Parts: sequence; structure tokens; C-alpha cells
Amino acid sequence: MEKVDVVVYGKSTPPPQFLSSLEDNADFINSIIVSENSPAKSVLEELEVPVKTVSGESKNCAAEKNKLIKQADTEYVLLLHTDFSLDEDLVEELLEELEETQADIVYPNLVIKSGNEEKVVNYPDLFNNELTVLHGLAVEDCLPESALLFKKSLLESLGQFDESYDEFDFYEYVYRNVKQLKMKLASVSYAVYEPSSNFIDTSYRSYALRNVVLKNYNWEKDIFPFLSWDKSPKIAMATALTIVGNRLSAYYDYFNASEFYRRALMEFHNQETLRQLIKAYVDMGLFDEAEKLISKSQGMEDKEVEKFQFFTEKIKSLVDELEKAVEQGKVVEIVAALQEVTTFYSGAPIHNILGVIKWLEDKKEEAFRFFYKAVTMNPINEDYLYNLSEAAKLLKKEEEVLGLINRIVGHLKERR
Repeated sequence: MEKVDVVVYGKSTPPPQFLSSLEDNADFINSIIVSENSPAKSVLEELEVPVKTVSGESKNCAAEKNKLIKQADTEYVLLLHTDFSLDEDLVEELLEELEETQADIVYPNLVIKSGNEEKVVNYPDLFNNELTVLHGLAVEDCLPESALLFKKSLLESLGQFDESYDEFDFYEYVYRNVKQLKMKLASVSYAVYEPSSNFIDTSYRSYALRNVVLKNYNWEKDIFPFLSWDKSPKIAMATALTIVGNRLSAYYDYFNASEFYRRALMEFHNQETLRQLIKAYVDMGLFDEAEKLISKSQGMEDKEVEKFQFFTEKIKSLVDELEKAVEQGKVVEIVAALQEVTTFYSGAPIHNILGVIKWLEDKKEEAFRFFYKAVTMNPINEDYLYNLSEAAKLLKKEEEVLGLINRIVGHLKERR
């Protein structure tokens, strides 16, 4: 059986079992390739397997992978982020599936560890059914981003990982090339994922969906073949647009989600899409816009109008009170109130308020992340943008913020 080169990437310090998991799979590893400045380098030097270090700084995760894969001697490489570790027989099983199917990518199921909690993720087998990754609009639900076998020659035939997607680069690669890829699940052994950070920049996911999937694939045949396009084209389009809006909302991109909801309502006015649009406005903190839609003239029944008005007005009132308390510096009172408020509402205004609190507590990095999330949810609010930009200047993260803005609203410039 062939051996593989392991490409180790990522900026985090590896978990304790990282080294032992590689030792357990050493019989099937040709060499390990790692950046010279990687936190994993010193750990890997303890292995008996040859370790090849590559010099030079990389712009981000995608650039690092592109550089390291080029140094591989084997046709298949095991992509391994420093947050991942392997079951004892995982590499062998991946190679067995590879030899049997000649797939381009072979991936395992996953165990996600967070503290004392474990979550098992069993992925679908995509072999000969690869377009499944388009149907749910969530490629990350279909296969892991790491601990998988990847054919080196794909970088020559289908292009490299796109550096503009940073750590979402692998998933963007799958989206972009799904019609040319054969992907196979190795279902017995597992990889273990222990996230070093609980922050996920979902703007990359939204951007890949809008910029790659929706632009490059046929909606009727590739993305939404399960809708009745021939019998009810307007209803099918409204349904498709609403599904897209729901997925973008799941990524906290309410700005673009609201656009898809509005387009859906223009195709076919329906109460489900209307409710989702109202919710998106509320989560953005656009309470006045939401209230304009809560009306019997929109086809809503009296009880539903009353319910939505009560909920929206209650949240608006609470946000106003919290923002006034912030201006008065009542940090202790705000923290206590937020514990209750966040049980039923955690929209952009709440994240902005949390950012201000962390800023006042001199926790600048945490403040930046809350401001970042607020702008992800609502990139047109001047206060949120100001707070984020000021935090970015202090922390020297202006490029990170410019990237976020470009991913969320950059397409608006193209329309002008």
C-alpha cells in the first residue's frame, strides 16, 4: 500500500493527542511537511517520520497550503490542520478507499471535542452524488475541511486554493470544482477536531455561496432540482430565493438575506418569506423597517400582526434602554440585563453593546470580535462601522475589516 505525505498547516498549537495520532499512523506516512514558523514544528521533530520544513511567511491558511502541497513527493497528501488529530487506523482506511475508488478526495467522519463535550458528525457519502453539496447550500455539512486525502495534481488541473477565502478555502475549492471532483467517505475511522477558537467568520461562507454557487451553477438543474420549475415557476423561484435567504441568515448575513427575501416576495408573495424578512430586519436592528411590514395589508392575520408587533416593540424598547445605559456607563446593570435578553434576542445591536462593554473593560480583542459580528449582521449601520474601524485601527486589523466589508457588500460596487 502506498504512503502519503502529510501537510500540516494552521496557526494554533496542536492538541496533546496530535503527535501520538501521527505516530499511530506512521506506517503509512512518507513524510510530514510543515512551515518553518508553524507552532507544530517543534512537536513534529519528536517523530521518527521524516519532517520537511518550508521557509517563508504565508499570507493566510490558503496560501500556506498551496505552498506546502507543492513540496509533496506523493500524489495524494493528507491535509491536516493543527486543530485535528487522527484515529489509529485512519490513514490506512483512507488509502484503502482511495485504491478501491480512485477518488480525488477521501474524507472521514468527525468527532468534535469542546471541553468535556463530544459531538459525533457522520457525513454523507458523496461518491457519484457530489452535487449534493450544492443542494443544501452548506458544503461544510457534507465533509470535513481537514484530515482528508487530497490529490496533489488537482492544484495543476483545477487551480490552487483561493487565498481570498482564507480558512474556508477548501470548501470554496469544492464548490468551485464539484462537477470535476470524485469524493469518497471513509466511514469506519474518525478524525478528532478540537477547535482552538470558538469564533467562526461566517462571512466567508456567505461569500462563497453568493460568489461561487449562485453565480456559476444552474439553479433549476444543479442547485434546486427538487423544486417544481415546470409546473409552478414563480413559486419555485420564490422558494429557491427564500432557501438562499435562510442559509445566509444562518451565516448571520442578514443584509444579503433580506435582499433574497425581497426578491422572493416579488416573485410570489407568501407569509413564510415575509416572516423571515421581518426577522432579518429585527436581527439587523432595523426595527422601523420591520414594523412597516407587520400589517394586514401584507396578508397577515390580526393575531399574527399583534404577536409580531409586541415582539418587535419589546426588543426595540429593550435595545433603547440598554444603549442609554451604555452611554451612562452602567456596565454591571447592562451585563445582568443581557443575560436575560440574549435568551430570546441576540441581534446586531446586542453584539455592538457587548463590544462596547468589553472595550470599557479593556478587553480589546473580545470587543473587536463583537463589533465584527455586529457588522457582519448589519454592515450599513454607521455606529457599528465606526466602533469596528476604531478597534481595528488600534489592533492593526484594518485589512481584516476591509475584507469583511468587501465580502458582504462589495458586490454593490459592481452594480454601479
